[in-house]
Amino acid sequence: MAERTGIIEWDFGTVDRQVSRTVKGHAVTGFPAVMDEGTSVALRVFQSKAEQEAAMRSGVIRLLALRIPSPDRYVLEHLSNTEKLTFSQNPHGSVSALIADCALAAIDKLVPGELPWDTESFDALYEVVRAELIDTVFTVTAVVERILASTRRIQKALKSNASLPLISALNDMKSQLEQLVFPGFVAQTGYAQLSQLPRYLQAIEKRLEKLPGNVQRDSLNMGIVQALEDDYDDAVSALLPGRRVGAELTRVRWMIEELRVSLFAVELGTAYSVSEKRIRTALNQALAPA
Repeated sequence: MAERTGIIEWDFGTVDRQVSRTVKGHAVTGFPAVMDEGTSVALRVFQSKAEQEAAMRSGVIRLLALRIPSPDRYVLEHLSNTEKLTFSQNPHGSVSALIADCALAAIDKLVPGELPWDTESFDALYEVVRAELIDTVFTVTAVVERILASTRRIQKALKSNASLPLISALNDMKSQLEQLVFPGFVAQTGYAQLSQLPRYLQAIEKRLEKLPGNVQRDSLNMGIVQALEDDYDDAVSALLPGRRVGAELTRVRWMIEELRVSLFAVELGTAYSVSEKRIRTALNQALAPA
């Protein structure tokens, strides 16, 4: 299968699950997939099945978004007054850009684990997604409204607090917020994880409430988290050029967010059991040779 770029519709028939070719006398196996390029997709051959599956999902979502008429105008007209007010202040630069981001996350929710690999399967999935998209976008916007409302409260609290003894913790929270809520965060986070963001942001608010009387303990907990984040960042930086952050490393990134909840706002509960040791084990597994 020849690699291509700039594809805007499924016009390439069936995507092979696996291809083999001989390079300098050695058989080399590759894993083709359709990969998202932002405004189009590309056909690429990847080195592993994990990369193939991650790329294929993003590519299928993009092709569906390109084919389905944009729901932006309809959704904007039917947002609640609270949502309209909250959405007017977003990191995307415009409400329409935010809604387009929500639409991608909605498509992500509607795309099943079993992806289409041929024209017939893609067309069948298109019909399902087209029929369900509007209702699903409103499900997403309801979550995003909570996220943005919490973000505004946190930003306001951070700006109004400049106490020198608290500055390290405040900067840590500012950095955390910027990594959770940014232009394109809705689709990039993905629907499954998006539903956890309100709790992560609520944990920041709880941390802010406790901070003035909890500086020393907060500092110790922050040190644990930042050491893990540094190791995670090193692992991402060590990826070969062009390699994507796989599912195992992505899992580590969200485990660190869960650890923040357990350390700074334990009363909110975590999605699963998490600890520094569990995260280091998961990170080592993600870095282990295939």
